[in-house]
Amino acid sequence: MSPKCPVPPLQDVTLSLVARQLIHALSRVTSEEDAALPFAMVSSYYESMGATSDIFQDLINLILSSEYLDPSVRFYTMRLLLKENVKSLATGLFPLPYYRKVLELIAEQGRHLTSLNLKGVWVKDEHLPLMYQIIKNLSNLTALNIPYIANDEVLKFIGEHNKVLKLLDISGETDITEIGIDAMLRGNPQLTQSLTVVNIGMYGEENIDHTDAALLIQRLPNLTNLGSYSFVGKSIYYIYNTDCPPGFTTKLQYLHDVETNLRTMKAIVALCPVLETIYLEQPEQGVLQMVKDLTILNKIKLNKFQCHELHQLLDKIGYKIVTLMLSGSLGSFNFTRIAETCRNLETLEFYQCQTATHEEEIPFNKLEHIEIIQGNLSNPCLKYLMCGSPKLKKIIIGDEVKLDDNDMSRMLRRNKFENLEGIWFPNAPRLTRDTVELLMECCPKLHSLGQLSGWRFTPDDMMLMRAIIASTNTDLVLSPLGIFQQGN
Repeated sequence: MSPKCPVPPLQDVTLSLVARQLIHALSRVTSEEDAALPFAMVSSYYESMGATSDIFQDLINLILSSEYLDPSVRFYTMRLLLKENVKSLATGLFPLPYYRKVLELIAEQGRHLTSLNLKGVWVKDEHLPLMYQIIKNLSNLTALNIPYIANDEVLKFIGEHNKVLKLLDISGETDITEIGIDAMLRGNPQLTQSLTVVNIGMYGEENIDHTDAALLIQRLPNLTNLGSYSFVGKSIYYIYNTDCPPGFTTKLQYLHDVETNLRTMKAIVALCPVLETIYLEQPEQGVLQMVKDLTILNKIKLNKFQCHELHQLLDKIGYKIVTLMLSGSLGSFNFTRIAETCRNLETLEFYQCQTATHEEEIPFNKLEHIEIIQGNLSNPCLKYLMCGSPKLKKIIIGDEVKLDDNDMSRMLRRNKFENLEGIWFPNAPRLTRDTVELLMECCPKLHSLGQLSGWRFTPDDMMLMRAIIASTNTDLVLSPLGIFQQGN
């Protein structure tokens, strides 16, 4: 049977109760003038009960992440709880009229923050002076997320007032140039040593020039990830081909590049010896064969690639690979060959597979996660993937699944799916409630089952199964039926 719902930890129950009480109290506040008395009462109550800084941190995280709440409640929560010992703040989404108030509050009460995430508060034009003030006040920040906000002046302020930042998210559509990057890093040796992750630019768009991104790679010796930037290879080649210092290498662990050619790949191999993950889109012929020279690589992500080139690569280094994330393949993809060469594979994700085949049913002994969308899988191939993966935890198949109840019954009776936690077949018109019941019976760890709108599963079936799940305290989520099929 699927597992029983565990008894929730007392800490979670208590936190939820206190949060509901606080939300109820703050929902009665209608204006800034009305806030003083409830604030005083709540603060007095927390003080008398011995509330610690950890409680304030947990409460503010829980309430600010609940975006269904009225923004006034979330704002007043921030005003009440943003005290000295609250170190981390993620504002969540606020409407435009709250932008100034939120920024003023952080500038006034957030001086002790070490992590600030302003995703959801759009800071532009007239609000930028407040952003400068916040950066000036928060000299102890180790993580700053300000997507779509940064410009050269913001980077200059960061360079002048911050020396311990480790993660900086300045991604999205921004007005960043070499001038701002240079202003941030020049004369701040502590910051250049500290920064390890910089998210910059937008996926697929070179809104930040690759020569400007190269400046970050050159000047940040401990940089491990230039996230959200799709032209890192291009930047690496620029460094490699432009007065590169003898012996210079990077500490990049992740790299994303588009239309990679042989010259660029040569530069990547030379300057990025500790790459663990590589993401190549439309690599030139011959590029994949050079990936074998990245000695500690264990995760490969590809888009628009030739299957035979990937198979040739995995023949050489497949034993090291734990993750394959593939899309837009050209040619025939052979799952049996992957099972033979990638004995340590844990995750296989595939989107748009032109042709999928398999031969001998060699098992995927360590495969835990399978996600295939538009994979053109035959019934035998799907059965092979499921039955040949003894450690399978989650499987998602986006194509039409042509298995019926009898097929599922035979597989479940013959194979032990002892680790299966989630199964998602959004388009499985031959499966019924019988399969749902059988999955519940045979899979002792099954927590998630869906999307049942694509099954032969009626609203009455859903009501009955949910009643059974509730009455037996079963820890299983049946994802809702489509909006036009819901019965309750």
